[in-house]
Amino acid sequence: MRQVAAAFWAGFRAEAQQLRRSRLLVALTVVQAVTFLLMVSVFGLTGSRVPTAVVDEDGGPLAQRWIANMASVHHTYNVRRIDKKQAQQALRRGDIAGIITIPPGFSDAIAHRQIVRIPFAVDNVNADLTDDVERGLPSIAIAFARETGLAGVNCPDPLSNDARHKGCVRVQVLETDLVNHDTDFIPYLVVSALALDAFIVAGILAATAVAREFETRTVTNLTLAPVSALLPLAGRVLATSLVSALAIALTALVVVFGFRVVPAHPLEMAGALLLSVVIFSCVGAGIGALLKRTLPVAALLFGLALPLYIDSGSLEPQRFDGDLIWLIGHTSPVYYSVGVLEHAAHDLRVTPEPVGVNVVALLLWALFAGFVAWAAMRRGVRA
Repeated sequence: MRQVAAAFWAGFRAEAQQLRRSRLLVALTVVQAVTFLLMVSVFGLTGSRVPTAVVDEDGGPLAQRWIANMASVHHTYNVRRIDKKQAQQALRRGDIAGIITIPPGFSDAIAHRQIVRIPFAVDNVNADLTDDVERGLPSIAIAFARETGLAGVNCPDPLSNDARHKGCVRVQVLETDLVNHDTDFIPYLVVSALALDAFIVAGILAATAVAREFETRTVTNLTLAPVSALLPLAGRVLATSLVSALAIALTALVVVFGFRVVPAHPLEMAGALLLSVVIFSCVGAGIGALLKRTLPVAALLFGLALPLYIDSGSLEPQRFDGDLIWLIGHTSPVYYSVGVLEHAAHDLRVTPEPVGVNVVALLLWALFAGFVAWAAMRRGVRA
């Protein structure tokens, strides 16, 4: 047991000394974490064809025309015509972003140029996505008025003295928010960016540390030791994980103090970041053992990081981007990490799965990634 501990500790000290000699690398690691955060904070994608339920309680021809205009608004709504009960269930499950209800008497009121109020219940989990949905409503109204030959819908208050209201059709939207607080796009984005930071920083440092051992052929000397050669490698991965955790902790402080995101559940956020570092360190160690070269490590991890990050609910809840993309997102630990981080920071549930399920998924990913890393390093040592 003493030999095992000594071998593990020797690997840890060797990597710590290597990192101490490479102070520029450590500094750049911290800078990289922060610059990634800044990069994604100015890089945004808006919602496209957001799943929206339409409950038609009128059934008249003008109601049908309104719904047709909703479906035709460019890259805004993915209209789903369902009944009220199904719509409410879908909204609670997170399958849709909102419910627009066409009230009874809509067609008659429009035909007689009366004020019509349309109830709109929205899952305002992301203010940017909510804004996209809301911005589409005036476009619908304008197209509706043009096609039906009715007067413009953006009329002044009919009780005002403005003569322009004569003959106008006023359609008002009565919004009901599902979430009791708004989360702007940048605060939402920088929190999810912490998962990307963990992937890049922890993955590259661990992969480089392991790949360097194979590239310099020091693994051959380790195989002559009286204990397993995997123990020094594991010690190196632990050392890189600690540096990565420090970098992510500093980046999290930038989120808190720079972007003024006060975590709703600080311990949950810290645990999610720590689990993410462990998972991606193990992923990096496995990749390093498979590639056995330091040069392609960064390129591969960068190439994997951005697609996995974008397809993880990092820019908006993934459930709004289609079933296929949503299913693909489940194959990545980044999906579950973003789900936990958004709940920890903003008290938002951005995945249909409860936060407890996401935490369990991260724990299982940590075990799986650790096993894969150990198997890859073991195979590399024996090769």
